[in-house]
Amino acid sequence: MKKLFLIPIMALLVILGMSFTSFGSEFEEHTEVVASDYIRVNGNWQPISEQDCNSGSNDCKVKFSENGQEFKVYDEMDLSTLRKSPTPGAKLINP
Repeated sequence: MKKLFLIPIMALLVILGMSFTSFGSEFEEHTEVVASDYIRVNGNWQPISEQDCNSGSNDCKVKFSENGQEFKVYDEMDLSTLRKSPTPGAKLINP
């Protein structure tokens, strides 16, 4: 009779333990591409994929269409982090 009080306590511990289990992690299901570079479009920052601008004397530039507007590439959302490129032309990328 003295051990019957342990049954509700054990049930509570099992329920508490199961509340922390899940069938899949939210982090595994929601993978997200993180932007590595940024451009300024109409005064707003827009993330883009990492560009292969290493070093050089020219500003690194990208454009979304063959005859489209060219945008300077920045490493961070800061105008002082302009990326440099060895080539003067803009690279064509997908938005």
